[in-house]
Amino acid sequence: MTATVSFLYDTFYNRRRITGRLITLTPLRIGSGEAVPDPTAIDNPVIRDAYGRPFIPGSSFKGVWRSFAEQVLGRREDGTRGCCDPLSEPCLSNETIKQLKKKYKELRQLAIEIYTKLCPACRIFGSPHFAGRLRIRDLILDGCTWPGFCEVRPGVAIDRDTRTAYTKRKYEIEAVPAGTTFVFEAIVENASDEEWRDILLSLLPFSRGELPLGGCTGRGLGRVRLENIQVASVTASNLREFLTFGWNGISATDLQNACSEAGLVTGGAKGV
Repeated sequence: MTATVSFLYDTFYNRRRITGRLITLTPLRIGSGEAVPDPTAIDNPVIRDAYGRPFIPGSSFKGVWRSFAEQVLGRREDGTRGCCDPLSEPCLSNETIKQLKKKYKELRQLAIEIYTKLCPACRIFGSPHFAGRLRIRDLILDGCTWPGFCEVRPGVAIDRDTRTAYTKRKYEIEAVPAGTTFVFEAIVENASDEEWRDILLSLLPFSRGELPLGGCTGRGLGRVRLENIQVASVTASNLREFLTFGWNGISATDLQNACSEAGLVTGGAKGV
């Protein structure tokens, strides 16, 4: 896979900020992953911050985004995947990296060689050998939309062979109520035009509520929609304003205009 490499990280070229509000259309469950020592507590609580408020780790959102991007970006004409499987078949094996490091002693040239061998998803979301373009902040709760408690849903383990419930296998899971809103923010660093289009293209399904988030999505949980999406861009032309005033000094545009400026046509049939 060949690629023109002009945007590494040793020089500033551009920075973009994507903001929005993630609304839970159905209850959302992102577990804490910790054992509960109190026998009277909920078996599977949601993850919370130091103040006891639920939040969405940026890694959770990024994982869903990346998984979808790997399915659709760079698909070949024969219908096969254009992106690697980073766990079983990564773009660059450890052996390949060792060979490149022996061949290229100059760090910039090494970075270029690594970049050109990466698939579209690894260039955007990162790999063990190259920092990705995209950084996603933890999605913090909008306290005005949270009732102050989480839903508790009972469940029972099922024996697949007998199709009956296991004895003494009842459990409870916790979920953030529908209608709760979280604040979304992502930073895109030095992305090429093609990478930026891929980022927007793979973000669009979130704006339509098509990609579920969290656990128990097979039981109806985790449907979310990203709304009020705004995009602000910094280039050499307005870098001074950004350094002086931060993002407050940079005007933003909505997602549809950002897509149009990137060469993407959004929308569908009338009324859709």
